[in-house]
Amino acid sequence: MEHNEIIEHLRSMAKSGQQPSELLKFMTVELGMTDQVDIMQLFSAAMKVTLGEVTAIAAWWHEGERELTDNDIDAYMGPIVAEFAAA
Repeated sequence: MEHNEIIEHLRSMAKSGQQPSELLKFMTVELGMTDQVDIMQLFSAAMKVTLGEVTAIAAWWHEGERELTDNDIDAYMGPIVAEFAAA
């Protein structure tokens, strides 16, 4: 899947009300992405925010082996996704 396709899919997911953790799992589980920088860059591009606004993603991983859980990342990133979806 090309980057522009991933970005459009993430935007569609956000507009359908899915949580940030679900958007991240799409990239990490469904697409098998492992590079945190790529994941953060795609997420920030999709939500039209700066890379600095999505740095919390670096502390999350779909297998729960990092500092932030799904609930944590949803709390941190939820406002960004909600703002994009409302635009």
